[in-house]
Amino acid sequence: MDTDIAFSFSAHPTRAQLVVSIRRFMRGQARFFRLAGALLIVFGLVFSLDDELVFRIVTVLFGLACILLVPELTVRTVVGRMQGLLSRPTEYRIDDQGVRMTTDLTEYFIRWAAVDRLDEAPGLLIARTGQSGFYAVPTVALPPETAAEVIAFMRAHVRS
Repeated sequence: MDTDIAFSFSAHPTRAQLVVSIRRFMRGQARFFRLAGALLIVFGLVFSLDDELVFRIVTVLFGLACILLVPELTVRTVVGRMQGLLSRPTEYRIDDQGVRMTTDLTEYFIRWAAVDRLDEAPGLLIARTGQSGFYAVPTVALPPETAAEVIAFMRAHVRS
């Protein structure tokens, strides 16, 4: 059963939008690594005062790496692996059934029941599908009133 198309538009997601999407999606993991890094630093500086100096230095350095490097390297790696498929000219069709995203290589259709949450970034709407998935809808190229309508339509269809 086909429904009337509510919105249909083309966009060309950029690398910057992909980075923003992945950072938003991976916020929880980044917080975990930063917290683990902070705990390692505290452990290295405070709780291992009786241990060898080398152990303390390695623990503090590993904690700093968890805070500063691991989240950024993770984002960079994911962007590098996904960019070829996701930063292509994309046709978006948003209707009462869900969101269809079509490129020259792929076609995705996500029903509204699969979307858990919507996050907004400037010019970008990020839909979470469970713990391990997301998709982004760039709205920056749309006229402001159309972008607002798309966002309101999607929010109305996402279960709370």
